[in-house]
Amino acid sequence: MKKALLIGLVTIFLVEPTFAAPKNIQVKKIEIVLAANNAEGLILSGKNIITFANTPSPNANAVVTAIDAAGGSQWVRTIDSGSDEVVTAASVDSLGNIWLAGSSAPIVAAETATALSNVENPDGVIQEPAAKIRPDLTQLTIWKLSPLGELLATYISSQTAPGLVNAVSVNASGVSLVGQLNGRPFLLSASLLGEFGKIIYLGTEKTQVNALLRMPDGSINLFGSSTEKLAGKKLVGSQDGFLMKVGKSGAITSVVRSSAPKATRSWLAADTNLTLTGFVKSGKIMESAFTKFNTTFTPTWTIRVPSLGKSVVAVAPNTTYGAINSQSAIKGLNGWKPTTPSLLILAFDAKGVISGGYGSSDLVAPISLAYSREIGVIGLAMASDKSVSIFRLSTR
Repeated sequence: MKKALLIGLVTIFLVEPTFAAPKNIQVKKIEIVLAANNAEGLILSGKNIITFANTPSPNANAVVTAIDAAGGSQWVRTIDSGSDEVVTAASVDSLGNIWLAGSSAPIVAAETATALSNVENPDGVIQEPAAKIRPDLTQLTIWKLSPLGELLATYISSQTAPGLVNAVSVNASGVSLVGQLNGRPFLLSASLLGEFGKIIYLGTEKTQVNALLRMPDGSINLFGSSTEKLAGKKLVGSQDGFLMKVGKSGAITSVVRSSAPKATRSWLAADTNLTLTGFVKSGKIMESAFTKFNTTFTPTWTIRVPSLGKSVVAVAPNTTYGAINSQSAIKGLNGWKPTTPSLLILAFDAKGVISGGYGSSDLVAPISLAYSREIGVIGLAMASDKSVSIFRLSTR
């Protein structure tokens, strides 16, 4: 049963979780493509699997790598301006161009002062050279790469403090970033030519935006968690998950909060079909929630499964895939009784019914999950020893 309460800008939906138990689905083995120990994120561009990583020294650089579905290297691109740069989010547009987002530091001007000669030094003191001061990462930055790895453009928005980009979304009308800046959640959008709009703050440090999706009409959907009022509505649980819509003008037009008293909730990720995933913690019980919303944020189906909290989601034709770190048997899934944290991928049909399962005891926590028509469902996950691997699903 579902009830709705509309007050001002905020619609609160009271949704009872549904669980349509699968019937004797055999869990298949997840195939590991290759180790990718430094990778921090993954997207797909046509037939290529794209990962990004950050290297700390001698100055921070980003390394972008493309491989094919069999694990063969296609190209490697190092993003190095001569100063520090860190990539924390990635997306791909309809042409296969790769959009990276993160932070960078201003380039320090070279020293031009002439050294003095014949300076008296009767004590023979040897002066150690002063260490160069590395400037802060105060530039919110977007890098655009072609499908072949060519760096096509770099767009910079200078700020007064370092920022952290949590997610990036791109479509035909522009590109948008969300993250934390000056201790507050922000939204920043730009045209595809790098013309930035005004930065929009969405609350205080008590709110976090984890994911976003640009819509065809120019609006932007944001997803995350909050322990404060949003659009005038009070906190319901210990921490609420929320969905927020920001119009083309930058004004917040609607907010939907979760409504589980005393629970801790957060939306962590979303696919392009508006299926969201996140965690729900009530007492000692931890679950991952998967909910399909329509464009007005009305849920059409929702399901919760036992998990350890981390989850990601991807959409394919007629199927939604969700990845969780699991340590519990799930009713109707044969061959899945993990005794240690393990990676589990669930397939959902159009009604939210589990239609398939894929598992691995070699991997633990999902990092990224993606689908492309050319190579299918690909993901990135961490093992118990903190190593990272790229995996794929055999959906035949």
